[in-house]
Amino acid sequence: MTRVLSGTVFINGTDDEAWPFDDETVSTTRDIQGVYLDINQPAVRLDIEPVRWGGECRVEIQVEASVVDGEQIQIQGDVKLFEGTDVNSQDLEEEKRVIFLVPKTTRSQPQPARHDVQLLSRGIGGGDHAEISFSLTNRIAEE
Repeated sequence: MTRVLSGTVFINGTDDEAWPFDDETVSTTRDIQGVYLDINQPAVRLDIEPVRWGGECRVEIQVEASVVDGEQIQIQGDVKLFEGTDVNSQDLEEEKRVIFLVPKTTRSQPQPARHDVQLLSRGIGGGDHAEISFSLTNRIAEE
């Protein structure tokens, strides 16, 4: 049976600056709207635009979705925090693998599935960080 994945990804980030400069922060969302998935199709890449802030930080979320066992949707991929001399830096501070299930959303279980990830910069001058929170639903496609 065809499933529809929808929801929001919340991204909060801090570009930690040395005193007397203020930290630069971002708090934004990326929507996932009506991704149709079937058990017989390969995983679908979710297009989630990178988040840039503070002139030197970036978060990339590279995940795919696929139907497993006919009812659940599996999300898997990588989330990355970059920090450097500009927002397009290739200086990777931390990368985490994510894999989680989004159970079917029903009238008796209407709450979105949630999955949280924290990324930290631990190198010299570290302190930058990002928090990513997935909030996703998995409904049956209307015929």
